[in-house]
Amino acid sequence: MNVTVYDFTGIYENESFDFYKKEGARSLFCSLKDISGTNCICDDYAFEEIRGRIKACESEGEWTIGKEPAIRFFDNGNYHYMSRILMEDLCEKDRVDGTGESGGFDLIVFDHHPDMKWTSFGEILSCGCWVLRALKDIPGISNVYIVGADSKLMEEAYQDNPEVRDRVFYFEDFSALKEELQKAGKDAAKKVYISVDKDVLSRDELLTNWDQGDMSLEELKDALIFIKEYYGDNILAVDVCGECDVDAPEAFGSLGFEAGNRINDCILSVFS
Repeated sequence: MNVTVYDFTGIYENESFDFYKKEGARSLFCSLKDISGTNCICDDYAFEEIRGRIKACESEGEWTIGKEPAIRFFDNGNYHYMSRILMEDLCEKDRVDGTGESGGFDLIVFDHHPDMKWTSFGEILSCGCWVLRALKDIPGISNVYIVGADSKLMEEAYQDNPEVRDRVFYFEDFSALKEELQKAGKDAAKKVYISVDKDVLSRDELLTNWDQGDMSLEELKDALIFIKEYYGDNILAVDVCGECDVDAPEAFGSLGFEAGNRINDCILSVFS
C-alpha cells in the first residue's frame, strides 16, 4: 500500500493521523505548511514549490503503476487543486498520456462542487477550477465523471463551459454511474484516477470547511468498493481531501477531527 500525506494546515497532527502506518504500508508524510500562496489559489511560486516537494518526497518510495494504487491525502477542500498537480506528476512518471501502451484514463470525482469555475484572476490554478485546468493541461484524461455535486452548480458549470459537455458527465448519486459502468461491462474499463472531497458527505457524517452534500459514508464506501472491483488493477491513484477547518471550534467535536480520521480510515481500508 502506497500512502502519501500532504499537510498544509497541521490538520493531520490534530487527527492523530497514524492509521496509514499499518504493517506493510509504504507511507510518506510531506509538510507543505511553510509554502505561501497555497490557500484556495495556487500561485506560480507555490506551484513550483509543491511540484518540487512532491518529486523529492515520492522519490523516497516505489510508487509505480501496476502494483497498488497510490493513495494521497491532502488536507481540506481549499487544496483540491492538488489533484491536478498530482495527476500531472503521475503522467510524467508513467506515460499515461493517451498514447502508447498506457493509453488515457478517466477521472471520477466525488465532490459537492463541480470545481469548474475560473477565478477572477483568469485561469490561475485554484480549488474551484482544477477540473478545468486538468482537462486543459493533461491530454491523458478521457472522460470526467462528477458524482454528488450540487445540480445548480453543475448546470452553471455547463453553461460557462459548454465545450466540456462531451467529456464531463454529471451524476447526482453513484447509482446512476454504476448503472452506466455495468452496461459498458468490465472489458470497457480504462485506467481511472479517483478523487474524493469529503464535502460530498452529509453534515451528519462530519463537518468540512465548505457547504456539503447529502451522501452517507456507507454510500461512499459502497461506491468505492464497486469502483475497486470494477476497475481492479486499472486504478492509478486515489486522493482524498475535505478535512475540517483546523481553527474552527467545531473541529474539536465528534464531527471534526474524530470524524475526519474515522472516514479517512474507512476510505483507506477499501483500497488496502
